Amino acid sequence: MTDLDPFFHKINSWSFTRHRVWNRCQRQYYFEYIAPYVKSSPVVDPERIRYLKNFTSKFVVQGQLIHDIIDQQIQLHCENKPMDPATAMSEFSKKVLRYKNIGGETFAEYHNGETIPSSFYAYIDENGKTCLQTFFGKWPDYKGRECLRHETFDHFKIGDVGVIVKVDFIGKMPDGTLLLSDWKTGRDDDEYESELQMAAYVLWAMQYYRKSCDDIRTELVFLKTGATKPYSFFWEQLSEIQEMIPREFGEMNASYEYGDFPAKPSQRECLSCKFAEVCPDNRIQKN
Repeated sequence: MTDLDPFFHKINSWSFTRHRVWNRCQRQYYFEYIAPYVKSSPVVDPERIRYLKNFTSKFVVQGQLIHDIIDQQIQLHCENKPMDPATAMSEFSKKVLRYKNIGGETFAEYHNGETIPSSFYAYIDENGKTCLQTFFGKWPDYKGRECLRHETFDHFKIGDVGVIVKVDFIGKMPDGTLLLSDWKTGRDDDEYESELQMAAYVLWAMQYYRKSCDDIRTELVFLKTGATKPYSFFWEQLSEIQEMIPREFGEMNASYEYGDFPAKPSQRECLSCKFAEVCPDNRIQKN
């Protein structure tokens, strides 16, 4: 039986992020969430794992930068201060430039041997500004909503399973309805994944705000195109998700043995994986 640091059990929870990693590659899930806490006979030194966790895929970084800037601007709104689009654009470009100046050395792809061309930084700068312009263009629709919460980690339970959510923005409408908004910086995606994320938000909000699902709405806002996809859930739908999350969490924790977490290797996914160097099944083709 794997000997784990007791701290693992204190923080072990279900989240939409963990769900995506689990379904993308269970080996990556092991390295990300279990390996750092193995106390005896680890497959990989936990210190090495903790070091590798500092790397991030270049595609994830782009979204993080945009979210950071938007969050700063929403904070101004919540403090009854005017937003500052010009400063936001300038600050975003400065953040991109910092990554360019160090050659992308904190990108997982760079660590795995990929050369990051200058054109990549030009692309994310242009794409990021497009997303920010879309956000500021849509913001007048949000100004009249009471700011309740934004970019905050929240915890709740479904049965005995801890669940973590992080809603981008929660606004209270004049009629008392809550609207939970999630900014998407990538392509428009109508897959089940997004519905699961939104449903988890609603389950949390029902507990946190003591409201029925009829009083809570959610939406995905695609900042590349300006499209908005609304979601409204019936209790029957939420009940299915409420059953699915503990079931999946049970699968995630059925074993903590390295051999029970198979890899799902591919050139693209492995190149973006921060743990590729310690995974014997990685498919990275060396030049």
